[in-house]
Amino acid sequence: MAGGGWSGVSREAMGLLADPTAAPDAALLTEMRHATAGQAFLEWLRLSRAAELHARRVAPTAESDTRRFDGFVQCATSIAAVHNMSQAAGERLLDTAVTMASRLPKVGECLRDGLISGRDLRTIITRTDLVTDPDTQALIDTDIAATLHRRGSWSTARLRDMVDRIVYRYDSYAVRERRKKALSERGFWCDPRPDGMAELSATMTAEAAVALARRIDALARAVCSRDDRTLAARRSDALFCLTMGVPWECSCHQPDCAAPVVPDAEAVTRRDVPATATSLIVHVVCDLETAAGDGETPAFIDGYGVISAPHLTDLLTRPGTSIRPVGGSDTPLPPHLPSDPYRPSTALDTILRTRDLYCTWPGCDQRAWTADLDHVTEYDHQDPAAGGHTCYTDMNTKCRFHHGIKTFTTFLDDQTVTHGITTQTITTPEGITLAGPAFTGDDMFPGLADITFTEPAHAPPAPPTAATPDEPTRRQPRLADKHARRRTERHHNRTTAGADDPPPF
Repeated sequence: MAGGGWSGVSREAMGLLADPTAAPDAALLTEMRHATAGQAFLEWLRLSRAAELHARRVAPTAESDTRRFDGFVQCATSIAAVHNMSQAAGERLLDTAVTMASRLPKVGECLRDGLISGRDLRTIITRTDLVTDPDTQALIDTDIAATLHRRGSWSTARLRDMVDRIVYRYDSYAVRERRKKALSERGFWCDPRPDGMAELSATMTAEAAVALARRIDALARAVCSRDDRTLAARRSDALFCLTMGVPWECSCHQPDCAAPVVPDAEAVTRRDVPATATSLIVHVVCDLETAAGDGETPAFIDGYGVISAPHLTDLLTRPGTSIRPVGGSDTPLPPHLPSDPYRPSTALDTILRTRDLYCTWPGCDQRAWTADLDHVTEYDHQDPAAGGHTCYTDMNTKCRFHHGIKTFTTFLDDQTVTHGITTQTITTPEGITLAGPAFTGDDMFPGLADITFTEPAHAPPAPPTAATPDEPTRRQPRLADKHARRRTERHHNRTTAGADDPPPF
């Protein structure tokens, strides 16, 4: 290299755009995707070379050179020196490299091929770190790698849930023992921070943490728009009010403020203040067999992720727990409200959120239970029979932001259900089609495929009304044109799918 560039190698030879300023937007985005895959390959190269260095200098040595400066430490010191990093960072890098080479070689190949990033690899290592049996490690490595080869997107939460589900399935006994140990080690800490501040931290069960976080968040949002605190600051204040019994109120102090005033923590328990500040439901999804105590299938806590079957058993014995089976019979469920074919039924609402788990936009981790339910093919209020039906195959969850992006911009989404498996795609304004989530509730709960719905009913088209002189007359035709154009684009994408699939990175 000379002057920070590749000496004697042209941009064309490296496969780069000759003139990025003249390239179309799609080409720039595509090159960014290739660059991301290239970063993953370079990280794999770095880790694989570190693992080889470890094998040469550490593995053949039966005993440490000294108690403090053994072969591992010396190897990490060399790595840290050439990277200009601390000794601790060098040891972490070497430990990651050795783990990838010895325990997760097939996952390492996924990093090499650009299917995951270095951050994803570290997440997988962390979630599988306590599995000690070599045979189980090999099975988990194979299963994770096979799942990563699916066509689809991986957000941080979906990757974590996928790995946890596999670990819980193969190592259920060890998971049970680790949970007992984790429960006994839960605790609370208070550490001083600069500028007259302090930091509180605690470890507790997932359901307790989710419940506490929801209550704090609900109280923090029970203010008017004139409250001058950030949401994070309001959450901090809400925690203090809830634990100390201090009244909670909006900080605007205006006489016309409509925000509720919570007098004390006991009032929250009595629920004698508006529901927005006190109501709390933690959704836990599981299959009926595991709920009955006859299965080992992991469950899912909304706002946390995957939990083991023994953890679920603990939850089912807690007072106040309600079990509400969905489906479980041969009778088809209604897809929408009888009075309004645009509104999904409670059954469809629950199944959609269970199936999607999170917002279905690639890379988004917003919870499904706080997301909007979106008609993929837009619902036609003037002629419901024309398309955009309220049904399982045409609806999914999107967070408010991505719902707005889909509705008001030229991003195009699509969804198909084949053999009980739901797949989504997003097409960017530049014409690049991206696969939706690679891991969903279909993987967590295969029984979802057995739940059926009746055919959606459609109200007759509303009769046209005469426009008043001040009312615009082009709004509905433009909306109809937009919907028709999107239906045409979806049909084209479906008929050409597979002909020019993007690379898996």
